[in-house]
Amino acid sequence: MKKTSLTIFGLGRMGAQIARRLHKKGFKVVAWNRSPEPVKEIVKAGIFGTSDLNEAVEATKNQPRIFWIMLPHAIVDDFLFGKDHLGPHLKKGDIVIDGGNSFFKDSQKRSARMAKKGIHYFDCGTSGGVWGEKNGFALMVGGPKEKWSIIEPIMAALSAGDNFAYCGASGAGHFVKMVHNGIEYGMMEAIGEGYAVLEASKFKLNMADVTRVYQQGSVVRSWLIDLCRNIFENEDVGATSGKIDATGEGEWTVKTGHEFGVDVRVIEDSLNVRRESADPKNQKKYSNKIVALLRKQFGGHAVHSEQGGRSKEEGVRGDEKK
Repeated sequence: MKKTSLTIFGLGRMGAQIARRLHKKGFKVVAWNRSPEPVKEIVKAGIFGTSDLNEAVEATKNQPRIFWIMLPHAIVDDFLFGKDHLGPHLKKGDIVIDGGNSFFKDSQKRSARMAKKGIHYFDCGTSGGVWGEKNGFALMVGGPKEKWSIIEPIMAALSAGDNFAYCGASGAGHFVKMVHNGIEYGMMEAIGEGYAVLEASKFKLNMADVTRVYQQGSVVRSWLIDLCRNIFENEDVGATSGKIDATGEGEWTVKTGHEFGVDVRVIEDSLNVRRESADPKNQKKYSNKIVALLRKQFGGHAVHSEQGGRSKEEGVRGDEKK
């Protein structure tokens, strides 16, 4: 099958990984980022990179043109519809994929605006964190079904195999990803609280050994438990602040659950814990430290130290611990 070409806008942790994985899979990738340093890094991988928006658009030769945006949700509207960004370059027949964490109702509105111009808009929930390039991403896609076959090869290449799906009409992809992140909030909080109980006991437990047992054959075995093993073997839990940052999808899930009349108390409680973690007195909680470090492990999110500093390191993989 002839490999599709596409342009990726936004070379943060996820965008750069997507560009590199598609490049390795034989796709012709054009990569754009406003600041130059990520462009320099992507060029080292043999990918055509630029900070010139006009150049990025003109380098996209595939028909229909495919533009993948990987930007913070707060700036997506300005990038898509503002006069100084991608908007003026879009033409009838183009395909736009929003692979970031946008609110599904915003995606529905953007799709409707795009459709009036004959532009096909897909919302793609993207999960995989800093491990996605190596292991493959999980992809949840919404948008015009009649155009799905055009972008399906891209999703297949990015995935780990069968963990991608067309979920339905516009907004469905980001809706499924939103709920995924809400579930993630609850699971992480339960794990953090469980380890806090273990840590508070008088047994002087070796947490790495306990986690090794949890990892195989137990009911709670999961990737998050695997990442806990990395934490106990590679991180200084005691020196980590229990301040837990959030990107908003847990709050969206809770609000949507209330709108639907669904009981989401576990997710809501975990969201409240994150809010309360802004208070210094809660930043010594062992459970909060574990959740903060889990976010670092899977997503490369920065963590705070007890002294108030902030780490820029990404998650440490088990095979990189030394």
